[in-house]
Order: sequence, then structure tokens, then C-alpha cells
Amino acid sequence: MLMSSSSPDVSYPSVEHSIFHESWWMDAATDGNYETLEIRNAGNIVSDFHYCRKKHLGMRYIIPPPYTRTLGPRFFLPASKPFRRGQKIRNIVAELVRKLPKYDHLKIRLDPSDDSAFAFSICGLQIRNEFTFRIAPDVTPGVVLEQCDQKTRNLIRSASQKLEVIQSADIEAFIRMSLVDQSASENRHDFATMAKLFEACLRHDRACVISAYDEKKKQVSSSVLIWDEKNLYYWLSARDRNASIPGANMLLIWEALKLASAKALTFDFDSFASVGTAKMLASFGQPPVLRPHVIGASVRYEWERAANSTLMSLRDYWKRKIVA
Repeated sequence: MLMSSSSPDVSYPSVEHSIFHESWWMDAATDGNYETLEIRNAGNIVSDFHYCRKKHLGMRYIIPPPYTRTLGPRFFLPASKPFRRGQKIRNIVAELVRKLPKYDHLKIRLDPSDDSAFAFSICGLQIRNEFTFRIAPDVTPGVVLEQCDQKTRNLIRSASQKLEVIQSADIEAFIRMSLVDQSASENRHDFATMAKLFEACLRHDRACVISAYDEKKKQVSSSVLIWDEKNLYYWLSARDRNASIPGANMLLIWEALKLASAKALTFDFDSFASVGTAKMLASFGQPPVLRPHVIGASVRYEWERAANSTLMSLRDYWKRKIVA
């Protein structure tokens, strides 16, 4: 049966207000050095966007703050039908892009629930997809365990018998573990900013540290969890790569997703930095979820990248020639 065109409007809520949009998060991540672009209609704010600007070697960058996983524009729109809502978002994003300060490189990380990627793409910006994994709050830990690869299940069960997991508010425990994971010269963490963010989260009851200890009370793995009203993020992790007990990281992920379930929050594995980690997270049996990145670049920036790539290729070529 055909539906009447006069059927009621469908309510489509604004893009979720995540922990990364909070003013206290932005203050801690940037020491207050961030800007907000507001889009108004008839005097009312219909969208806002937080961002940072920096200059490096003469290049102008618009980027998200450190440790801020996603930070797209928010939309404050009344309920409307899908076409009308999409049209409004396209118009707002077009205005936002026009009003951005001049840049050589732009990067915006969108949340998987953000529906503005298409609007950015038709403004001439590139969309590059990162992936994460998510577990909805109505999926119980027991069901997740059944969906895991058998090897992953066995590692979690074995590690749980040999390791004790302790929850704390001790960010220093994670920092110590991070320095065991990688030496100070290799470690790229900004520990001062990390600690500021963690302390800000603690003040709002939005964070904890979970650490795994062996029978000798030696710390072998540690993770920092943060959450908002919807998602719990597996934000940071580190481990002792020389520990003799396998599965410590998988055990902490398991404990984190149980905590998310207890809080009735979606568990976000918070993406990955290597192929090995990607495969490990995929072993939990959850489908990958897109986390789009919006990328913009000036001709100057593209030329410099191409020149640097050519120089790197030439350097590698002559290194191989010398070795040969």
C-alpha cells in the first residue's frame, strides 16, 4: 500500500554530543587554545565546530586536538524528514567550509554516527575511512565471547586465571607501563596533556585505569578507559612485551567491554595503529565500523608532499644500491 505524503515527520536527532565536544575536554587538550565556528540561522545556532590551528614550516593546519578521537560539527536541528534533514546538513556544511580560516591542510575526524561525510565530499573535500569496532549495549559479554575466535576465547580464559585485573584512578600506572612498552626515546606520547585529560575526565566521573598484574604483583598490561553518555572508549593501552603470560591485552579488552555493558554503553575498541592490532581486534568477531576522516589540502601542501615522497624514494633507492 502506498503511504500518504502527509505522513508524520520522522525525528532524526542531532549528531551525538560526545566527550570530545565537552568544553572541559577541549580546555584540557589545548590549554584553552581552540576556536569554535558557529553557523546561525535566524539568530539561532544550528551548528558548531571546534578546531585547532597551528603553523609548521610555513604551513597552516586545521586539526583536532591531541588524543581527541573524533570531533565533527554538531547540528542543532528540529525533527524533519530524511531528505529535508540531509538538505539542511549539506547547506550548513557548505557554509562551514566557506567560513573556515585559510589552510594548507585540514583534517576532521567524524564519529561513526555522524551523517555529514557526504556533505563534506560534495564540497570538494576528500573522505578517507578509518575503521573501529563497536559492541552495542544490548549485546551481552556472554554473546561476545561466543562470537570470538576460539583462540581469543582461550587466551582470555587462560589469562584470567593467571592475572589479576585492578581498576584504579592512577594514570601514573599507565604511564609507567607505556615507558616499559616503548623507551622514552621511542615513545611519542604527550604525557602532560594525557594526564590533564585524564584528570579532567576523573573530575566528571568519566575515566579509569585498568591494569593486569601477575602472581608476583608485577604489572604486565594497562589501559585507560573514558566514556560519555553513549560510548565507552578503549582509549589508551600499553603492555610489557617481554611478559611470559599471553593474552593480557585481550583480557583487559574483555574487562573493558564488561564495564561498558554494566554501564549500558556502547563499547568502542577505538580503532588501531597496526595491522597486527587490527587482526587482534577483529578476532572478537565484531564487524568493522567506518570512522570517516575529512581531508583538505592546498596545492602547495600537495606539491610538498609529492616532493618529500620523491626524495624518500630516491634515498631508499640509493641505500639499496650501496648495500648491494
